[in-house]
Amino acid sequence: MWRSTRWTLPRLRRFSYGDATRWSPTDRRSSQLQGYSIAFLTVLLALLLTLLLWQLHRLNSIYPLFLAAVMVSSWYGGLNPGLLATFLSAIVCAYFFLLPFYSLSVIGFGVVGLVQFVLVALLITLLNTALREARSQAQNNARAAQDNYECLRQIQDSLRQSEERYRLLIEGVTNYAIFMLDPNGNFTSWNIGAERILGYQEAEIIGQPFERIFSPEAIERGQPQQALTKAVTEGFSKENRWHLRKDGTFFWAHCVITPLQDENGNLRGFSKIMQDITERKQVEEEKEQLLLREQAARAVSEAAQSAAEAANRSKDEFLAIVSHELRTPMTAIIGWAGMLQTGALDEAKVTLALEIIERNANLQMQLIEDLLDISRIVRGELSLSIDLVDLVEVITDAIEVVQSLADAKSIQIETILDTSIEKISGDSDRLQQVVLNLLTNAIKFTPKEGRIKVRLSKEVGSGEEFSQASIPNYVQIQVSDTGKGISADFLPHVFERFCQADSSHTRSDKGLGLGLAIARHVVELHGGTIQAQSQAIGQGATFTVKLPILEESRGESLSPPSPSSPSSPSSPNPLINLRVLVVDDEADVRQWITAVLEECGAKVSTFCSTEQALKALEELHPDVLISDIGMPDEDGYALMRKIRELEAERGGQIPAVALTGYARVEDYKEALAAGFQLHVAKPVRAAELIAIVTSLGKMSGKL
Repeated sequence: MWRSTRWTLPRLRRFSYGDATRWSPTDRRSSQLQGYSIAFLTVLLALLLTLLLWQLHRLNSIYPLFLAAVMVSSWYGGLNPGLLATFLSAIVCAYFFLLPFYSLSVIGFGVVGLVQFVLVALLITLLNTALREARSQAQNNARAAQDNYECLRQIQDSLRQSEERYRLLIEGVTNYAIFMLDPNGNFTSWNIGAERILGYQEAEIIGQPFERIFSPEAIERGQPQQALTKAVTEGFSKENRWHLRKDGTFFWAHCVITPLQDENGNLRGFSKIMQDITERKQVEEEKEQLLLREQAARAVSEAAQSAAEAANRSKDEFLAIVSHELRTPMTAIIGWAGMLQTGALDEAKVTLALEIIERNANLQMQLIEDLLDISRIVRGELSLSIDLVDLVEVITDAIEVVQSLADAKSIQIETILDTSIEKISGDSDRLQQVVLNLLTNAIKFTPKEGRIKVRLSKEVGSGEEFSQASIPNYVQIQVSDTGKGISADFLPHVFERFCQADSSHTRSDKGLGLGLAIARHVVELHGGTIQAQSQAIGQGATFTVKLPILEESRGESLSPPSPSSPSSPSSPNPLINLRVLVVDDEADVRQWITAVLEECGAKVSTFCSTEQALKALEELHPDVLISDIGMPDEDGYALMRKIRELEAERGGQIPAVALTGYARVEDYKEALAAGFQLHVAKPVRAAELIAIVTSLGKMSGKL
């Protein structure tokens, strides 16, 4: 573990005047006696010399020699001897030289002179004392400076030796880049390993910022400063990152940054040790990629195997269900037919046998029809026979067909039918098949003594039901029951083929799971929608069918269509003068659609891209749009979204069908969400295509 380093220097001795004058009591006493002796001697000497001069001739002033005595005493003895010399000099002068002589009482101007002498002597004493102390301090400082110099010289020698050992150590390491930074992040040292790894010579890197070895992206993100900050905050910074060499190449390095601090915690710089581990990283990445490829290959293999197994299971389950559903009615038919051949049944049993045989034969026929319908749907061969349809009659006939099944379970079927609804354009048999499938499904999953409600109503559209604002009204068929309901997980898959909530051998509800898938396809062929709703398991289910009411349907509902009516698919030219815009990237598909629709009298314009289609939409003003989904650059969803953003005058409300090979439930939902009225899976037969275009033409009001 790297720790912050503190440079430690020996403490330099600090001297003060107090330290210099801190003597022992004996030395101090001897020094004081010496000072006082000097005071006595100098005053005595001044007295003798003054008396001598006084005898020779009368002096103008008696104080100069005594001032000299005070000066000498205070200089050599200090303050106290100076004061003593001052005191003694004043006594001597007053006694020997001031009137009255040989008396300590002074009169007249002698008092003034004596006071002046004392003041001058005190001033000299104080000045000398200060000078003496200053000289002593200067001497002590000089000695301290000499001692400090010796100490510093020893420290420098120690540092020089330490630096030499450090240099030899650092210079001997070539596999690691080791360098120092100042507190501002500039390079201050550079070893041979750094030259080898990073490519910079010491002379060209010293003084340069730390960011020099980082990429521009790392500098922009502030990573150099972040690394130094982390080192200061946490005590060190350890990380692996990309660094930049002088030649512009990158290498993967393991880095450790340690802050350098003195004994007071002040930051002095940073040390960084860096190791080039690019080869190690490449090996690790290759191993990781190899492992990921192996895992991906294993996952793909397992997924493929799982999908194959699931497909095989689905196929086996479907074949088993088909076999079971076909063999079950055949068992009853063959069994009762054999008993009828014996002639041993009475009249009541004969009647029962015939009813059972008829019921099971009809059931078997229905299963076969469902299978054939699914086959037609998959191949795109399911066609409609368009005519005016009375939905009240359709629903009533369907209820009559399933009434016996409902009575067998004591299920009550309630109807709320709006008899004022006009006839609509559609296939009566196929719409009755839709209602039959919904009723059969409701009876199957409703317990005994349950209730089923069938409602037929006319609703006012908001432009969202069929993604077409030009369809203001629609009819709605609702079949709701009090049965077991549909789970939230299974609800999105309820209209998928061969999809059942319970496909186990112990299931109580039989069937192939095709009825709802067929119903959805038939409703979509009529330009409508079908939805399933269920609150939860045990709370029943509601299926809602919405079919558009066209203006022509209301106008023609009072009289049957004539053979030449364009609404009839058997008319020679049912699409006369209808302008159709076709968008598909496959030329063969465009040619086939053109040929089919032009045979029916339509005017067809074909294009291979969404860009061309948008231009043609505003120039040609077509009545109907047929668009593929999967196309280069932009798909059919994007095209339709752009069209729906246009104003109605520019074609923003044109009826459209998505004719595509994408046939999943998600594709169907996305097509309707994008703005298509219909979603039809390829391939499609000519009759079905004509029926679809006819339905769209009626939505546009051109047929």
